[in-house]
Amino acid sequence: MAIDVTDATFQEEVLNRSQSVPVIVDLWAPWCEPCKALGPILEKHCDATNGQVVLAKVNIDENPGIAQAFQVQSIPAVFIMQNGGVLDGFVGAKPDHVIKQLVEALLPGGGADLVSPADTAVEEPTEPEPFVINDDYDNELALLLPLVKLDETARARYIEILELMGPDDPRTAGHRRKLTAQLF
Repeated sequence: MAIDVTDATFQEEVLNRSQSVPVIVDLWAPWCEPCKALGPILEKHCDATNGQVVLAKVNIDENPGIAQAFQVQSIPAVFIMQNGGVLDGFVGAKPDHVIKQLVEALLPGGGADLVSPADTAVEEPTEPEPFVINDDYDNELALLLPLVKLDETARARYIEILELMGPDDPRTAGHRRKLTAQLF
């Protein structure tokens, strides 16, 4: 299920709704090509849950307050909301299989079986498990590394991934050394 959310409807459609079902917030803009690729993938996998995971689409050009609240610096930016708070998130387009895993992990039972709302009504509510995204950064960086010296786009994407990983990721320093060795 996908809904368009505005600054005015965010409280009701996302925060309040996330008390009963996981809500995936997709921050996008019409001019963003990666957003156009990611949006339909998110919709497909959220629709397949029959309302057990809701997709909230936010056009940041029309709703800058939401983008500011999430401190978004790059789009597409996706946040998973549950029980009124951010459970996890990512920036950038992801392949279909990664989105499928992400959505299935949000289902009751981790997606092993789709259960009807009647089946879940008897379960005691529990705290959400932290969700770890299989980010595939290592694979993408390995593919980009041979290209970074001659291809400006590949180099920019490589650096973007390192920034997404951040200084606290134990892999970052090693990938920075490989980039430096490749360039110089």
